[in-house]
Amino acid sequence: MTASKFGLVALPVVWMALVTAAPNAAQSKSVNDGIFTEAQATRGEAGYRKDCSSCHGDGLEGNGFASSLTGSEFMSSWNGTSVGDLFERIRVSMPEGNASSVSGPAKIDIIAFMLKSNKFPAGQAELVADAAVLKDIKFELPK
Repeated sequence: MTASKFGLVALPVVWMALVTAAPNAAQSKSVNDGIFTEAQATRGEAGYRKDCSSCHGDGLEGNGFASSLTGSEFMSSWNGTSVGDLFERIRVSMPEGNASSVSGPAKIDIIAFMLKSNKFPAGQAELVADAAVLKDIKFELPK
């Protein structure tokens, strides 16, 4: 096979690889990308104090029964998962025994507060309660 024939055969393969890889690369976000705003985290702190701190503690440290929502314990539990996974767990089970008492948008604000408390950067756009969007945002260790 000559070099020119090899080039003609390889071109479609290379083009197909670029076309199929590009959308996945563009969609990938992480908690390090500024996925919430400062204002949202502030609202979330108020919601956390009202609906979560009695079990998870004022400093998100947990209490032996309820898990820590900050630090190495939290990060080792969620690293490699998605914000959508965390939202779904909170959506269906928190506050324990009364999950429907807190709205989805309020729970998203609480997640923003949790992210800020774990030293993730704030950005320009608010995090939204959209399962498809949240599933594309990966938990990664802070940079």
